[in-house]
Amino acid sequence: MNSPVKYYSVRQLSPFVGNIQIVETRYCRALSSDGLQWQIQASCETHQQAWNISPQQYIPRRYVLYGSWNQKLGFSSFPLDPMLDVPDNKQVESTLIKALQNIRQLPFTQTDHYECWSIDQHTSLPLALLASASLPEMIDHIQIRRWQALPQQTCNSPLPVTLNPDSISQLEEQINRQSSAHRWFKRNKKGDATCLEDPAYRLSADAFSPLLFNIEKLPATLQLTATEYIRWQSPRLLSLQNISAKLRQQLEQQAQHFALETRQRMQTYPQPLPEPILNKIQVELKIRGL
Repeated sequence: MNSPVKYYSVRQLSPFVGNIQIVETRYCRALSSDGLQWQIQASCETHQQAWNISPQQYIPRRYVLYGSWNQKLGFSSFPLDPMLDVPDNKQVESTLIKALQNIRQLPFTQTDHYECWSIDQHTSLPLALLASASLPEMIDHIQIRRWQALPQQTCNSPLPVTLNPDSISQLEEQINRQSSAHRWFKRNKKGDATCLEDPAYRLSADAFSPLLFNIEKLPATLQLTATEYIRWQSPRLLSLQNISAKLRQQLEQQAQHFALETRQRMQTYPQPLPEPILNKIQVELKIRGL
């Protein structure tokens, strides 16, 4: 009997690198930041899972890199330790790869409604988003780290001349220095939130920055750096599903200056790019021979 397939998306945070699309079956899953190239991961079951110990307790699975898939090249498996208890290629191809081949629409619904925010020591309000989870059972298994701005992996949008590693490091240090603690919140469909540690503590949606950190609460000396950082992040921020039409228009205007990454990520955007912006991107890439 085939295992059910789940389709959903979550934000990859601190540093934020986009809304990750996920296709998950019982034994494996596929992850993609652009909806084009998918990383295949296989689940290595723990002894607790294999022996059905504590069935009511959430036990995080251990995943190993299993292979890759895209529409053009198909499925490629990677060499694995033969001692690992992972599904064979036939099982992966009959469930997960088949599900990938049958995807009709992206992006998937975002499910990580539990959010961990650093708290501004001056205002006692959320300052920067550190982590998120789709289920409350996951929270105890998430290690909360300092807020980070830059991903370790190579990005298709190099830092513009208006940004440099030193200025971004100053931005990181300021946000982490300005944070006094962190709190987990559950956000509802309107964006309003309830603190998990203190259910009586509730905040309206406007207490949380849709840009994942609160620029307005930073010192004036870092306002330009923060604004340029958001501009550079615009191709990734457009994958967010709960931002206003006005903010989305601003991000679209900024993202056209990062044509290659914007084109690559378009399938993960909840709304298509306006035709004039799309035309500008296509012209830019044609001039560059891409």
